[in-house]
Amino acid sequence: MTSIYNVRKKASKNMALHRNSHKDVSAGMSLLDVLIAAFILSVSFVAILGVLKLSVRLVGHTKARIGATAFANEAVEFVRSLPYNSVGTVGGIPPGNIPPTETVLFNGIIYTRRTLIQYVDDPKDGLAGADQNGLIADYKRIKVELTWTFRGSIRSFSVISNIVPRGIETIAGGGTLLISVIDALGAPVPGANVHIQNNSLIPVVSIDTSTNAAGIVLFPGSPAGSSYEITVTRSGMSLDKTYSADAGNPNPNPGHLTVVQDGTTAATFQIDFLGSKTVRTFSPIAQAFWEDLFDDTTKIFQSASTTVTSSGGPGSHLQLLEVVNYEPTGYAISHSIQPANLRSWDSFSWNDSIPAGTVALYRVHYIDGGNNSVPVPDAALPGNAAGFTASPVGLASINPALYPSLQLSVTLTTTDGLVTPRVLDWKVSYSQGPTPIPNVPFSLRGNKTIGTTGGGAPIYKYSENLQTNGAGILSLPALEYDTYIISVSAGTGYDMSEACPPQPFTLNPGVATTTNVTLVPNSAHTLLVVVKSGAVVLSPATVRLYGSGGIDRTQLTGNCGQTFFSALPQGTVGGGNPYSLSVTLSGYQMFTSAMIDVVDASQQTIHLVP
Repeated sequence: MTSIYNVRKKASKNMALHRNSHKDVSAGMSLLDVLIAAFILSVSFVAILGVLKLSVRLVGHTKARIGATAFANEAVEFVRSLPYNSVGTVGGIPPGNIPPTETVLFNGIIYTRRTLIQYVDDPKDGLAGADQNGLIADYKRIKVELTWTFRGSIRSFSVISNIVPRGIETIAGGGTLLISVIDALGAPVPGANVHIQNNSLIPVVSIDTSTNAAGIVLFPGSPAGSSYEITVTRSGMSLDKTYSADAGNPNPNPGHLTVVQDGTTAATFQIDFLGSKTVRTFSPIAQAFWEDLFDDTTKIFQSASTTVTSSGGPGSHLQLLEVVNYEPTGYAISHSIQPANLRSWDSFSWNDSIPAGTVALYRVHYIDGGNNSVPVPDAALPGNAAGFTASPVGLASINPALYPSLQLSVTLTTTDGLVTPRVLDWKVSYSQGPTPIPNVPFSLRGNKTIGTTGGGAPIYKYSENLQTNGAGILSLPALEYDTYIISVSAGTGYDMSEACPPQPFTLNPGVATTTNVTLVPNSAHTLLVVVKSGAVVLSPATVRLYGSGGIDRTQLTGNCGQTFFSALPQGTVGGGNPYSLSVTLSGYQMFTSAMIDVVDASQQTIHLVP
C-alpha cells in the first residue's frame, strides 16, 4: 500500500518537472520576441530617419524660397518707390540706376538677383503705329528673378509687376528699337534670345531678353545713338547678328543699328534649327582585274593531279600531272578573289590549249558557310554546274553583296595519256569603288553674305577650309541652313569629277545630309556637265563634247546626272575656239550648243525639256 508521503513526493516531483519544462519554453520564446522587436524597431527608425531627412530638406527648401520671395518683393517695392522716369536698369532700356544683376548672401545661401525693366505697348489703345496717342510706351514692366543652388540643383523664383505713370504715358527721350525674329519660312520665333549691346553710349547699354509669342522684342525709350549691336539665337538654332565695319568687312550688311530721337528703328533677324552635313571623298568607280599567269603556284588554293610547269608548252601554264603518262583527270582551284569596295563582277576569261581528246571545264566557286569551296549555283550563274568551255563568261548576274569573294576552278581531262590540256592564264574582271580617299583638303562656302569688300566682292557668312579624316569623312554636326558649294583646290592634286547630290546643295533646317565627292587626278582644263529636268537629275543621258583641238568624246551621265571631261585643251567663245555640246535622252528634247567655254574648272548645267 502506497503511503501518503510517497504520493505527495511523487506529486511534488511532477510539478517540479512541469515547472522546469514551462520555464524552458518561456525562455526560448523570449529570445524570438527580442529578435522580432529589434527588427521592428530598426525598420521604424529607418522610416523615422527618412521622414526627418525629408523634413530637413523641405524646411531648407522652404527657408531658401522664403528668402528669395523676400528679396524679390524688396526689389519690387524699391522700384515702386522711385519716380516713374527713374525706373530703369544700368545699361538697360529704359536706363536707370538699378543694377541688372547682383549677388545677395542670406542665411548661408547665395542668391543671384536679376532685374529686367521694359516699356510695354498695351493693346487697349492700339499697338505700334495704331496707338491712339502715338506713344507705344504705355507703362513699364519689372521682372525680378532670383536663382540659387539647393542640393546641387538650380532653383528660381520670380515676381512681375507693372509700373504705371501717374498721368498720361510718356517716353523720357530716345526712340524705339523693334526687333523681329523669324525662321526660314518667315514664321515668328518665340523665346529667341536677343542681346543688345551699345558701348558708345553713357551709360553703356547691355541687355539680354527674349522675343514674345509674336517673335518680337520692343524697346521704346531706347537712347538715341548709333552702334547698337544685336545678336539673336536660340538653343539648337543658328545665330544672326549685326556686324561691325572693319578692314575685313568694310561694308557690313547688316551693320549695327542706329536709333534716332522720336523714331522707330526696326530690324528683322532670321534663325532656324541647325542641320548637319557629312562630306565623303572617293576615287571613282574603276575597272580592275585579278589574274594568274601560272608563273608559280602561289595563287592556287587547292589542286589534284595537276601541276604548274613551263615544259611542253609556250611559257608557264597549268596542265595534268605527268608520271609515266598524263593523269586522266585533275583539277585546280584559285585562292579567293575578294576586292575591296567591290561594286560588280564583270567577266571570267582565260587562254588555253585544248588538243584533241582533251577537255577543260571552267567553273566559278565560292567558300560556303562550312568553309568549303563549292560552285556558285546556277540560279546566280546559269550553266556553272555543267562548266564552261568558251571564254569569256559574263559574271554580271552574280550579286556582289551575296558573293563578295569568288574562286576560279578548272577540271582537266584527257583520253590520251600522251597529251594534256593546258591553261595558259585566267582572269576575273570586276568594278570596284567608289574607294575612300583620306585626308583631302577642301573648302565649304555658304551663299549667305554679311557684307562686301571695298571692291564690291561678297563676304560670305560661312566660308571654311576643311579636311576629311583618315577614312575620307568629315562630319559637321551643327551647320546653318543655307545653300553650299564644295570646292577642291588644284593644289591638292585632284579635280572634283562628281558631287552627289549635285552642287550647289541646299541644307534645310534640322536636316542631316551627306555629299559624296568623287575625285580624279588634276588636269589643267576640265568640264563638268550636270543634266537635269527641273530639280530631277537625269541618267543615263548621252553627252557629246567636240570641237577645240579635235576633241570628240561621248560619255553617259551617272546616277547623279553628271559626267566629267578631263584633260581638255582650253577653248572659249572669246578666243574663237569654243566647244560644242549635245545632250540626248529618250523622252526629252535634244540639247545642243556651239558656245561652250572650257577654261580651268568649268561647269555646265543642262536642263532638258520633256
